[in-house]
Amino acid sequence: MPAKNPMPEVATSSSDDSARQVLRCPDCLGPVLGSTALECSSCATSYAIEAGIPVLIGRASQLNTSEVETQDHVSDQYNGVRYKRSTSVKYHEDTMEQLLELAPPRGMVLDDGCGTGAFLEFVRRRRTQVERYVGIDVSRGMLSHAQRRLKAAGGDPLLVQADACRLPFAENTFDVVYARGMLHHLPDPARGMQEIRRVLKPGGVAVVLDPNETLLSRLPRYLARRTDHFDDDHKSFRASELERLVKDALTLGETRFYGYVAYPLLGFPDLIDFDRLGISRLAGGLMRLDRIFGVLPGIRRLGWGVMMSARK
Repeated sequence: MPAKNPMPEVATSSSDDSARQVLRCPDCLGPVLGSTALECSSCATSYAIEAGIPVLIGRASQLNTSEVETQDHVSDQYNGVRYKRSTSVKYHEDTMEQLLELAPPRGMVLDDGCGTGAFLEFVRRRRTQVERYVGIDVSRGMLSHAQRRLKAAGGDPLLVQADACRLPFAENTFDVVYARGMLHHLPDPARGMQEIRRVLKPGGVAVVLDPNETLLSRLPRYLARRTDHFDDDHKSFRASELERLVKDALTLGETRFYGYVAYPLLGFPDLIDFDRLGISRLAGGLMRLDRIFGVLPGIRRLGWGVMMSARK
């Protein structure tokens, strides 16, 4: 699929080749070898490396091309507005912090649906001792921004264009998998969860975060879906539905709800810019209020989003 944002030319290095040793053919899971391109040693399928990023989407993938095109389309707005506006960045980093509270990064870490690389950049700033960070996304537009963002931050995570329903990694590869706002984009979320289970090591932890459909969020989300930010297949789970997806693959740990007042007012200036009303002056108080709502019985389940930890 053509990239919305052409990627810069990137020279390969021995460190790139070493990092790619974890990669597998997405169709047969055989090892893939090569420097300027990759070839599966089992089925002989060839895969390109474009501007330093392996493209590991196999023949067996059944992508929703409209959803991929939508993500390519919005990648500029995510990178230039959502993850650049100071109040929005503070809000999303508060949510990222909660993900790390549920599962601190360790060992081999996968950002499953890494988008523009904002989460990988945030985690790296924590200076946690991690063997390697890996990020995958199906959108070339998102990956082009992730590549530039992480290079500017001095990082070298392995970025791969891949299908989250057919992850190009061997079983038992990762200690921690983060899937932040990813499952609801997939044509088959259950398959995506089973893939997370497959690539997790025994005892490994996954954290998933996705929208939570409630009576309060249903109408605003319906209206938002009429914009060019959303494909027709864009999903919104009830918390019980997401819990079932997670439980079918892993042993459920902690569940947190998040996003009450601050979520719609601060988190999405690329959709509605409340900064024009001076809302940024209230950002700190709104985020503290959201944290309080997140632990209040009866109210907590009304959060716009839900995150869950689970163990293999």
